[in-house]
Amino acid sequence: MAAPSTQDVSAHLSIRPPNGDTQSVVLNADCYKIGRSSSNQLSFQGIEGLSREHLAIERQGEGWVVRDLGSTNGTWVNGTRITEPVRLRSNDQITAGQLVLTFTSEEKGAPRDVVFVENTTRLDALTTTATLDAVLAAEQGASGEKHMRALIRAGRELAGRMPLEKLFDLILNLSVETVGASRGALMILEDGELQVRATMGDGFQISSSVRDLVVNERRSLLVQDVMSNQALAGRESIVAQQIKSILAVPLQTEERVIGLVYLDSPFLIHEFKNEDLNLLTVMANIAAIRIENTRLAQIEQAEKILAKELEHAALIQRSILPGAFPAFPDRTEFSLHAEMAPAREVGGDLYDFFLLDHDHLGFVIGDVSGKGVPAALFMAVTRTLIRAIAPHEKSPGECFAQVNAALMEQNVSSMFVTLFYGVLDLRTGELEFANGGHNPAYVVAGDGAVRELAAKSGPMLGLFPNYPYRTLSDRLAPGESIVLYTDGVTEALSKSGEFFGDERLKEFVAGHALESVEQQARSLHAVLREFSKGAPQHDDITVLALRYRT
Repeated sequence: MAAPSTQDVSAHLSIRPPNGDTQSVVLNADCYKIGRSSSNQLSFQGIEGLSREHLAIERQGEGWVVRDLGSTNGTWVNGTRITEPVRLRSNDQITAGQLVLTFTSEEKGAPRDVVFVENTTRLDALTTTATLDAVLAAEQGASGEKHMRALIRAGRELAGRMPLEKLFDLILNLSVETVGASRGALMILEDGELQVRATMGDGFQISSSVRDLVVNERRSLLVQDVMSNQALAGRESIVAQQIKSILAVPLQTEERVIGLVYLDSPFLIHEFKNEDLNLLTVMANIAAIRIENTRLAQIEQAEKILAKELEHAALIQRSILPGAFPAFPDRTEFSLHAEMAPAREVGGDLYDFFLLDHDHLGFVIGDVSGKGVPAALFMAVTRTLIRAIAPHEKSPGECFAQVNAALMEQNVSSMFVTLFYGVLDLRTGELEFANGGHNPAYVVAGDGAVRELAAKSGPMLGLFPNYPYRTLSDRLAPGESIVLYTDGVTEALSKSGEFFGDERLKEFVAGHALESVEQQARSLHAVLREFSKGAPQHDDITVLALRYRT
């Protein structure tokens, strides 16, 4: 009987957030809404640049379309912003904020090296099974000098320290030698799927019934004579390779099954016995515990190294961003202050300020997609580019165009940064600025009146080549302040899951208009800490306040 096909045709989304933990979603329903709100079918609360209801993937006839839901930063398909529903083709890439989604409709096959062949015929009474608890019981325990020597050897060799890949090979070699098998495969469960980690021989085609019994039911399996088993005897691979006996046992700790060991032996060479089944069951339990201990040791060592590296990275990042306040103490035309609280040891937010000449002050705030070390590195690159380009190009829009082009050159990670960059004329209060996908700035008068600089120069930087960013303009009156922030402020979460939001921020800046810029920045951080008390900080929080005096 020929093995049935293991291939099917399906449409699915591969969703990659900035942390790189890609997830795959098979498209079974007719519509999937995507955004930060929990009401969406696919919700991603901590994603920068993603609106609460951002886009929808919908079935249309025999295919699928993507539709933007009026998002702030837009939905982009293969680098082009969409304004109408677009029909999706296989391998189309959709960008929504810092989410990258790949749509595919293709055939998916089983692995080449070990194939699990589906069959509906149950393994019959000629199949012997056993559980670890039963094998360890006195009446079924491994006995005999040969088996005892094998267990002692396994315990001694598995006690040594070695990397996982070598450990997998050792476990398989011990298993094959102990029971006299001619071939074998060791597989480990990773993300719910069995992955081959060691083999001896090739051409394995294993019944799905064998796999399910071993992994799901935690039972060891012995088929002494395959040709007498109705579920296996007709398989072409069994006949072609003249397999006589099969052994399959779970790699099982006390809590769970982490994989399996499969062994077989050709006709007229060796027939496995019940004693082999019991011995291999116990040996696999010892091996599984050793694998888990090695995994934990490697994780612990990696965490220690990472903690040390993050400590150094945090020191470096603090030295990159200006931290001496008051800034420019000899200048009376303005005052400014900035405060940043990273969500992790290092973060992706940035701020900076510098005098372009005696009469022009440049100031910038930004938010890199993602968090941690990758975001911190991208932040450092972005700040360096702004510092290098701004003195030669006083137009903020043109500065953005050049920074964007430089970020695009080698941005293999598809990271991006939202930026607000302003240039203030210290003689007149004239403000030229560019906003690349960043939160709007607030201008606050001394009487508490608040106006919003909501216009955008273009999208975030680092994703779209040759974008013509516009330079926008405004004017600050003497005594007015401009408050800049990252979305860690408005998207700070309370213990009940409520956002701090734009309205609370507007109320804050209006109510603190008479405070110094240092007090404004520090007070806002204090308010956010009180608002989020009892809830973890999910995003970097940065505030920059600037007051024009004359």
